[in-house]
Amino acid sequence: MEITYNNRSSSNARNLITFTDVPNILKVSHENTGRRQKVTLTFVGSLHSLPHTDPWTITLQGDTISSVDTFEEAVNRNFLVAWPNETIAASVVRALRNCPNIMVAYTIHQEQNSVILTGREIGGLQTNPETNIPPEYLLIGVNQGTASSPLFGAKVDVDVYNGSDYVTTLEKNAYDGEAAFNMSPVLAAMAKRGQTQRYEFKISTITASGGYNFLDSLGYNYIIQGYMCNQGEKYLELSGTYVPAQNFSRGESKPSLNNTLLYVYDNTIPFSFYTSMTSITPINVIYRNSLYEQIGTSTWVDPEAHAEGDNRLVDTYIELDCDIMKNAFYVDVKIDSQQDFVRYNVIKPLKATEYSQRILWRNSYGGISFFDFTGAKTETRDLDITTYQKNIFDYYTDTMNELEKVYNNEIKYSVTLKSHLFENDGKYLFNDLAQSPDVWTVINHETYAIIIDNISVDETDRNNIYEATVRYHYSMEPSIL
Repeated sequence: MEITYNNRSSSNARNLITFTDVPNILKVSHENTGRRQKVTLTFVGSLHSLPHTDPWTITLQGDTISSVDTFEEAVNRNFLVAWPNETIAASVVRALRNCPNIMVAYTIHQEQNSVILTGREIGGLQTNPETNIPPEYLLIGVNQGTASSPLFGAKVDVDVYNGSDYVTTLEKNAYDGEAAFNMSPVLAAMAKRGQTQRYEFKISTITASGGYNFLDSLGYNYIIQGYMCNQGEKYLELSGTYVPAQNFSRGESKPSLNNTLLYVYDNTIPFSFYTSMTSITPINVIYRNSLYEQIGTSTWVDPEAHAEGDNRLVDTYIELDCDIMKNAFYVDVKIDSQQDFVRYNVIKPLKATEYSQRILWRNSYGGISFFDFTGAKTETRDLDITTYQKNIFDYYTDTMNELEKVYNNEIKYSVTLKSHLFENDGKYLFNDLAQSPDVWTVINHETYAIIIDNISVDETDRNNIYEATVRYHYSMEPSIL
């Protein structure tokens, strides 16, 4: 018996970070051995001349076909009795092919005056043809099938556990030695925003005779809200110490972990990674000038930067050294003593723009991504005002000349942000932003959920130089009642 999860053997399908919007396929299979049932109906003699009152019938798999005497009537489940017997056989084939139960169980073809039905699966179908045609006119041969597979006729059950809590059971009939399940819909129901949830599968079968067999426990693995984007990984393997929680593989190969260009303007870097380490994780920051020479270092220690409980995702906000940042062109981020690093290009010149705004989002790998917009910003306010008219009985006494009054005033804020000019490998980040259902921004130390209305990434007059434009509105407007 072979059990695979996301095409990995059950013994090797553990400590996986899986995503809600990517299919997670659990498959149970076993090679079927045996042979298929074969039923042969051979017409002999002169059935067409045999007197009869009731129609001749043949019943198999609960479906019945009946004889008729004219070609015009030989439609649907009716077959023509005529001479020669090859005509009867051809008509019976057509009638049987109109029977849904028979077609599900058999393939059907004709060989001269015989009709051959071959089981689609190995093993006996536990049914034989029944007919009122005398045996001297219809020879019935049944070669029963056999099957030795433990999945033949079995039901496969998968018990799903959220941590140690039972959630539900999925069940399927094994077909052709296999039963496959897409576990993502069930796992999505237990997933949380920005936090992994541990899960386990317990797999068993109910045989055709009703016997119970426990096959295997598969886990532990982890589910988090995530999706497919930029040809990313279908899942992540938490086999090492740390795994970045961001897909930045698109782009030309670079010495850093990220082929996608990442940019920073503000003095913090949101950084997400997966880890199984329960100790505090120091993060090393290396500042480099335009020649990639090191001009300074700092260490960021977040007391919360470690695995805790079932959560393997760490979100931290690295504080940068403002003085060194003035001269830095690149910021390299290393986790602990690892050699691999993530590189951020510093948007230059610093403080040359009147305004910058950061948009953050939960990316395709479940971590936090961001982009600092330092180009133009425009705001529009769409007003939807409902008014009513008061009475005019105070026309001579009221000091305010007023008739129409505001009943409700709804304002929808729309904001358009433009980026700085960036190179070709910086555009892939916006594919991720466009798909994210969880986007926010921070204004005056207040966090606002936002809804992305439009994203465009346009090439400028210079080849491979791009500018991004993002338009959004606020999830909660100032007037909400």
